[in-house]
Amino acid sequence: MGMKTELSPEVKKKLVKTLGEISRYCDLDALAVVTREGRRLAFFAQKGTDPDLLSAVSAAVTSTGTMVTQQLMHGDLWEVIVRGETGYTILSSAGEFVLIGASREFFSMGLAVRVLREYRKKIEKVLAG
Repeated sequence: MGMKTELSPEVKKKLVKTLGEISRYCDLDALAVVTREGRRLAFFAQKGTDPDLLSAVSAAVTSTGTMVTQQLMHGDLWEVIVRGETGYTILSSAGEFVLIGASREFFSMGLAVRVLREYRKKIEKVLAG
């Protein structure tokens, strides 16, 4: 497909700045940007979060979500929210990339969804160059 995944220093700096902005708005244990294939471009997390596992799982969940939206004719995939007993993960489409936020604090889930929805567009623009 030829998707560009090597980021210039300028784009990396903008990406890190944008992720920093997200972390100021909502309380997330992990925040990442990955390709749809699961290649990590940026990652911030509290100790104990495996960045490789988060990236790989996000690729699988995004792929499944895309298949569901296509099969049910719901249009393009915007986001997937996975909620478990002790936490949640939000995968938000950012063009050819995925913005991921995860937390164990349920009270902040609504805010996190809203912030990631807003910032997915900014992430997409940053990664477009």
